[in-house]
Amino acid sequence: MSELTELIAPQAETRPASKAGRFTNWIGFWTVIGLALAGVGLVQAVWLPVSVLPGVYPGINLTNVMLIGLAGMLFVLLTVWTMGRLVGREAPDYYFGTRVIHPPLGFAFSWTFLIGGGLFIGFLASMFARLILPDLANLLGNVLGIYDLQVFAAALNNPQVMVYIGSGLIFTAFILSILSPRAIRSIIGWGAGISIAGWLVILGQFASVPQNRFSEMFDRIFGAGSHSLHLNLAFQLGMKAQGETLPEMIAIGFIIGLSGFFALGLPVWMSGELRTDRRNIVPAGLLALIVAGFLGVAAVALVERTISWQFLAAESFLRLKGITGEGGVVLPMPVSTPGGGSSTGVLRGIIMPWLPFYAAVVQPNPLLLFFLAVIWVVMFVLVVQVYMISLSRILKAWADDRLMPEWVGLVHARQHSPLFALLLVTMIALLVVIDAAQANWIGNHYNFALFVAFGLLLPVLAMIKNPYHFLAEGEDRPSRGWVRFLGGTTLLILIAGISLPYVFQVNILPVDGQSAVLLAIVFVSGLIWFIGRRLYLKQRGIDLMAFFKKLPEKSQ
Repeated sequence: MSELTELIAPQAETRPASKAGRFTNWIGFWTVIGLALAGVGLVQAVWLPVSVLPGVYPGINLTNVMLIGLAGMLFVLLTVWTMGRLVGREAPDYYFGTRVIHPPLGFAFSWTFLIGGGLFIGFLASMFARLILPDLANLLGNVLGIYDLQVFAAALNNPQVMVYIGSGLIFTAFILSILSPRAIRSIIGWGAGISIAGWLVILGQFASVPQNRFSEMFDRIFGAGSHSLHLNLAFQLGMKAQGETLPEMIAIGFIIGLSGFFALGLPVWMSGELRTDRRNIVPAGLLALIVAGFLGVAAVALVERTISWQFLAAESFLRLKGITGEGGVVLPMPVSTPGGGSSTGVLRGIIMPWLPFYAAVVQPNPLLLFFLAVIWVVMFVLVVQVYMISLSRILKAWADDRLMPEWVGLVHARQHSPLFALLLVTMIALLVVIDAAQANWIGNHYNFALFVAFGLLLPVLAMIKNPYHFLAEGEDRPSRGWVRFLGGTTLLILIAGISLPYVFQVNILPVDGQSAVLLAIVFVSGLIWFIGRRLYLKQRGIDLMAFFKKLPEKSQ
């Protein structure tokens, strides 16, 4: 008998197999904040506003878009945190949907949310292997003049290497996720603290630079006139400012918010492991939102203050067209030079519309840049780890209701982790990494904001319908009117987040028929799984629907 079986078997003798082993109450008030900040990452939270948005909508006010996104996320996150307080068990969205509305529908929405989250882990890992790590090496090599790092960056652009690196990131996060709760708490706490320190360094870098000096700094590194060549090339290739209407700004803001800051709500999916009172989820989450929101908005505002909108848009626009400047890109047409002439030579300077690159140009200090590079890597590992832990709790909840084989819900008696559930999440993510190295169909059509908004629709509707379904008489209850106001507002935001990007074709994330088809395939597959599982259990004399008539046990 294996060690795993020996550890689980003593409890399995007296309890159902899916209940073998127990989660421990290891998540205190500050751990909730640490998990939220580690999950949001901030590197990927500002990726869309700084790296993608300026090239798609040249001239758009990035700070205003961030503020719109955060305003929308305030309601969404308050609703999610309240949901966790009301249920007091892991995967509160699943329990609201299946117990209050309808089991098959509730499961299908929860399935969509989980698969969407698993795809997001794979997307992050593949982006780390395909873009982030090569860009970090390229950044350090070009800014510091280290040729070997430039060669290393070029060597990373290989499909097989991408699979190795992406898989390595996922497996590293998996190993960290099966450690003891005490070890995980320490890793998350230190990681979140170091990440915040890195961001404060970034803010200090930009705050110490006078306005209208970035062009000089860029030319100092890449040669006189390099800044102007980038600008002129982008304009001659068709970049132009365009005005955005308020509904478009709202649509863009909601996508930014859902994509970048939704992870602040992930600790809710671990509500069954709270050590602190469930009522503290909301204030802890709000504190995390204030910290993450301040850092994100301050970073974007300082970038806009330091760098002209024309250059931000040009770098993003050129990169979206596949022009990177690496290895010396020959200009496709004559480009005006600062002296009034023209150049048909080689574009000087790499094209990297990325916050760390701009920070490196502002202050090209070798020790500081290597320190920040390590922090970016740590952030990505932490984001993947927090998502992995959160999604595994959904699988545990399904297994408790027999929607998954009982072994999926087994909890290691010493590590207090659902090992098999974590493995399943890992497998979903690995599929995306493998696809990214080949056809990249999933990456080209996957829209995380769409999956999140859709997956929360039914649970939020269920909370509006019966917010006190999981509370016993005498338990502390938030105001029914307040809960329904939050739920109703969030429902409108989620519907807007789904529909407005299609109405206005907001293509900062994939918005097309195939992205909708991918979402529909995942949702329908959830319904098929439920029906198939019900028929399978019925043949064995088990009534699946009976499990949805009981309420989940609360952590406190």
